[in-house]
Amino acid sequence: MALTSRHWLWLALLSGGLLLLVLQYRLWFDDSGIIATRELQQHIAELRQQNQLQQTHNDELLAEVRDLKSGTDLLEEYAREDLSLVREGETFILFVDPDEQ
Repeated sequence: MALTSRHWLWLALLSGGLLLLVLQYRLWFDDSGIIATRELQQHIAELRQQNQLQQTHNDELLAEVRDLKSGTDLLEEYAREDLSLVREGETFILFVDPDEQ
């Protein structure tokens, strides 16, 4: 059975359509496609935001370390708050709320 020009035309159209479907699939759903790229961009934005928060926290800690190295005011504040230390001659008064029953 010989293929006529009409058959060749249909075969070319079908193969072109199949090729178009494969290319569309790769464009949208492949690992390097549009959907994956948008997900990666969103993930990068979230990571940048987390990095910014972490950098802010690191800067605060660095400033605290500098204060502790350079003076005694912050060290005294920590001793008073965390360890409940008082200076000699000071009176420590603790106010406690009564238990609600």
